[in-house]
Amino acid sequence: MSNKNKKEAAKQSQLHEVWRRLKKNRLAIFGLCVLLLIILLALTADIISPYPYDYQDYSAAKEFPSFKHLFGTDNYGRDILSRVIYGARISLQIGFISLSTGALAGCILGAIAGYFGGAFDTVIMRFTDILMSIPKTILAIAIATTLGPGLTNAMIAVSISSIPNFARVVRASTLTVKDQEFVEAAVSIGAGNFRIIFRHIFPNILAPIIVQATLGVGTAIILAASLSFLGLGIEPPTPEWGAMLSAARAFIRDEWYMVMFPGLAIMLTVLGLNLFGDGLRDALDPKLKT
Repeated sequence: MSNKNKKEAAKQSQLHEVWRRLKKNRLAIFGLCVLLLIILLALTADIISPYPYDYQDYSAAKEFPSFKHLFGTDNYGRDILSRVIYGARISLQIGFISLSTGALAGCILGAIAGYFGGAFDTVIMRFTDILMSIPKTILAIAIATTLGPGLTNAMIAVSISSIPNFARVVRASTLTVKDQEFVEAAVSIGAGNFRIIFRHIFPNILAPIIVQATLGVGTAIILAASLSFLGLGIEPPTPEWGAMLSAARAFIRDEWYMVMFPGLAIMLTVLGLNLFGDGLRDALDPKLKT
C-alpha cells in the first residue's frame, strides 16, 4: 500500500472513530437532527412555505394560530409560519457566512502570532485583547451603527466580533504543535514558513477550530438577531427572526404568538448548535476515548 493510500485509510479510520463516539452522545445527535431540520427548512422555504413571506392580507391581520395560519398572522396579515421558515434562511446565512469570515481572519492572525512569536505575537494579541475587552454585543452595535443597517453590514459586524476567540484558540494550538517533530522535519528540508503553517500546522489543529466554529455559529445568530431587534441589522420586510421579534414587541401582551414563534426558532437553533458542538468537542478529544 502506498503512503498516500495509508494516509487516506488513517484519516477514514479517525473519522469513523469520531463518528462512533459522537453517536453515543444522544444529546449531540438530537442537536444535529434539530440543526439539519432547520437547514432543510431554510433550503426548501420556497417549496414548503404556505404563503410568500411578504404576502399581506389586512383582513386576516393579528389572527391567532389556526388551521389556515398555523402560527397566526402579524399586524400586516402576513403568515408568521412562512416568515419563520424564510427567516431560517436569513439567520443561518448570517450565522455561517459571518462566522466563516471571522474564523478565517482569526485563524490566520492566531497562526502568525503563535508561529512567529516576538513582535508579531505582541501586536496581534494586544489587538485581540482590545477587541475582547469590549463586550461582543457592544462591539457589534458600534460597528453596525457606524456602517448602517443592512444584511452585509450586519455580517461584517458579527465577523469582526468573532475574530478574537479564533485568534486565541489557534495561537494556543499552534504553540503546542510548532515544536513537534513533523514541523522540525519540514523546517529541516527547507519548507517555507507559510507552507509549514498551512500544510503542517493547520491540519493538526483543526479539532479545536471546528468545535469553536460549531459553538460560535449559535452566538453569531443571537448577535445578528440582537442587531436586528435594535434596528441595526436586517431591514423590513425581509424576514429575520430578530427583526420579527422587534416588530412584534408592541403586541406582546395581546398577540403573544407573534413573539413566541420567532423566539422559539432562535432558541431551538442555538440549542441544537450548542448540543452538537459540545458532543463534537467530546468526540474529537483523544483523552475521552471510549
